[in-house]
Amino acid sequence: MAGRTVVITIDGSNHSQRAFDWYVKHLMRVGSDVVYLIHVAEQVSLPVISADAPLSFPTDTWVEIMTARVKRIADLQNHYESKLEELKLRSSGKGGFITQDATGSFPGPQICEFIQGKKADVVVMGNRGLGKLRRTFLGSVSDYVLHNSGVAVMIVPPTAE
Repeated sequence: MAGRTVVITIDGSNHSQRAFDWYVKHLMRVGSDVVYLIHVAEQVSLPVISADAPLSFPTDTWVEIMTARVKRIADLQNHYESKLEELKLRSSGKGGFITQDATGSFPGPQICEFIQGKKADVVVMGNRGLGKLRRTFLGSVSDYVLHNSGVAVMIVPPTAE
């Protein structure tokens, strides 16, 4: 079988974990799939005024916020890289966990650009199960990717509880 490029969107939520697990159970082809896990790291909001000293920049707070962000991303990467290794889904310099800083408030276009750049054959992503009205007002990354990526998209729904 010819190899295929698979992109799985990762955001640290149970929804993206569920999508990864679904890929492993239903789609995974060990030895032929090249798997990219794309994580678009949200922009952080940094305070401009220090609560302790109103006339100075809150640099200590900035360092705390950015350190926590870097740690969250590193933990996420370690978690999924170990899964890729365990499942033998790493191939000589291809695939793996990729983090990109968000270029806007909505990651859909950035994810589509990544998918097209990697010439993906299929995308696997979770969704939050928003209703039609909430999805209309809040936007849905999975809905955007489904309609704009130009490739097959598997959207793994939330489990019924």
